[in-house]
Amino acid sequence: MTFLCIGVALFLQIAVNFANDYSDGIRGVDDGRSVPESHTADGSRTASSLPAQPAATAQPAAPAQPVTKVTKPQRLVASGVPPKQVLAAAGIAAALACICGLAASIISGQYWLIALGALCLLAGWFYTGGHQPYGYAGLGEVSVFVFFGLVATLGTEFVICQSFDGFGIPNVTRFDFAQPFADSWNGWVWFWQGQFGIDLTGLVAAVCCGLNAVLLLMVNNLRDITEDKQHGKRTLAVRLGERGARIALIVCLALDVLLVAILVTVLWFAWGMILLLSSLAVPVRIVRSIARHDFRWALADAGYWNLFFLILFVICMGASGIGQ
Repeated sequence: MTFLCIGVALFLQIAVNFANDYSDGIRGVDDGRSVPESHTADGSRTASSLPAQPAATAQPAAPAQPVTKVTKPQRLVASGVPPKQVLAAAGIAAALACICGLAASIISGQYWLIALGALCLLAGWFYTGGHQPYGYAGLGEVSVFVFFGLVATLGTEFVICQSFDGFGIPNVTRFDFAQPFADSWNGWVWFWQGQFGIDLTGLVAAVCCGLNAVLLLMVNNLRDITEDKQHGKRTLAVRLGERGARIALIVCLALDVLLVAILVTVLWFAWGMILLLSSLAVPVRIVRSIARHDFRWALADAGYWNLFFLILFVICMGASGIGQ
């Protein structure tokens, strides 16, 4: 069951990436990715990476600074791959995700998950596909938080915990699905106890996963804010403006770090917090890289932070189960 859930998440992510590449490519949104974005040593972008400005009165020339040119990664359609091939790849990945999802639904006996999977496919396509993609209206971050955070994490927890013995770790499976309210005097108690396969720990972890996914998207949209504005793609970064988008990213990152700190402290007090403190330089680097327009390093650090949270959560969950 665990591997089926991994298959759904992996193939659905691949399908969405191919679908977005196809939709953005045929619209010409990615045409500016081959143009190097230059930034000086102090982090300010040069004229080659900024939109043209009206002529103004001549000003004294500023001292020259070292310039670094970074070419944005090209996507498939923009680099010359036939759009139909990219769309076919998206379809194959989506089909594999459907196979894994159907198997998980049948094995668990939760057939309503098929409808949830169909909703995920529709959300992935209409993110940048269709006549009015919601990703072009600034709703991409909301969708990523919901589907890559809450739906993916809580859905996986629900499916696994009602059909898996937790490798024998004590107190992992404490769910009574036949009579979910038998030992509970109100809804808060059954939620806390983890009945229905979802508990408070899973919910906080799902929010953290969602914020991590939002963080990656926000860095990406900040990098592409100029091109997106030129092509009418009104992402959240375009709507807020560069300064507003940076502030939103910092707030998102701070909330994520806070929730991770609470989560690991509850699961594995002292040692969980020590492990978290050992990697707090990563969020700081993300903020500094964004301020310097060094989006390549910002994306790398955002990906590292996502991976670090995964490993840290697994370690703390394991330590919490063994200690009980």
